[in-house]
Amino acid sequence: MSLEIRQITDDEVEAAEFITAYSFNSPERRDLAKAVERAKKLYPANWSLASFEDGEMTAFVRSIPFAARINGRGLSYAAVGPVVSLPQHRRKGHVGAILRQLLQNMRENGQVLSGLHTPHPTLYQRYGWEIASLWRTFKFPPKEIQFKSEPKERGYIRMLKADDWAQADHVYRQHSGKRNGALHRGEVWWREAIFGSGFAPDPSDVALWEDASGEPQGYVVYVQPARPQEDMAQFWVREIVALTTDAYLNLLLYIVRHDLPREIAINAAPDDPFLSLVEDARHVKIKEGYDLMNRIVDVEAALKLRPPAHPELELEFTIQLSDRSAPWNEGTWLVKQANGEVAVEKTDGEPNLTMSTTTLAPLYNGFLTPTAAAFAGRIEADSEESLAIADAFFATLHPPFCSDGF
Repeated sequence: MSLEIRQITDDEVEAAEFITAYSFNSPERRDLAKAVERAKKLYPANWSLASFEDGEMTAFVRSIPFAARINGRGLSYAAVGPVVSLPQHRRKGHVGAILRQLLQNMRENGQVLSGLHTPHPTLYQRYGWEIASLWRTFKFPPKEIQFKSEPKERGYIRMLKADDWAQADHVYRQHSGKRNGALHRGEVWWREAIFGSGFAPDPSDVALWEDASGEPQGYVVYVQPARPQEDMAQFWVREIVALTTDAYLNLLLYIVRHDLPREIAINAAPDDPFLSLVEDARHVKIKEGYDLMNRIVDVEAALKLRPPAHPELELEFTIQLSDRSAPWNEGTWLVKQANGEVAVEKTDGEPNLTMSTTTLAPLYNGFLTPTAAAFAGRIEADSEESLAIADAFFATLHPPFCSDGF
């Protein structure tokens, strides 16, 4: 049997969408036309790699080129998903072969970072991806919620249509200016993944809040249940973005006034202050889980491009990395920060820190500090001082969070 790894062609999109729909037991597998149409609209075929055994497609991976914010700077980022395989071809190493080739392609394309969503983290940890963010959901009955604070200015709520995407994007870009993990969104992504159904069963509504001068200061993306009074009906807030306190409070008031559904669920960033705002927190259920897994594709480039949270500091340390799936990252690297710039080069010197590139991923975006990673046995350090220097270098202004699915 011969195994081939290559990009798919336009004629092979249907086969790739069948593998995807079958793997997730999606209703679309009974009628692939809609899935194929959407895939061709959103994703050029050359964004995908597949494995072929004797000419038959056996597994399929898509990699979407984005830019992701790290301390406010947009860095080239490959959003991986789906990663799927037909059951009769699993455990043959086909997916692993695709992922190794994908890493090589990413590097050649200048994509220094990568991320994916998965319920199976162990598989991807083998290839250098690591858990690097959390999701949090607040669930509550809207009729039981009162807030401790009131907005000083009421402003105006205005519903947006897909053609108004640029107004929401203007707010989104300001909000993500110093954030970690937020993706740069283009027009097609706004129309299809935000205003459209995206990965939700139904299209979303988008409401914009403007202050008294008519300046947009926040928006909320949500999905209303078709039958809001049913016991299991849930009003789902996919994203809430606010530039000011008044925008945040007014958008929350707007949300809870949708009081026909039995439950509202808000998808929130780790630093969202919602719980401290509620009068009686007993009515709020909190659910958390791991979210994105990230990967450093090109260590040298990624470290050079990472903007310091504290550019006034002068820092220097060496880091020894192991990386079985991306050998170009292996070796000992000298990292210097001065005048807000970072220089990185290979060195023969002794390392201050020793770890895998897998461990480096959650350090890079601030999900985990080097000191915490060392405490967990994931890093070998020559001194507490070296850990303190690395803590300062990998500091972030906000915890990592990405509200986009892919």
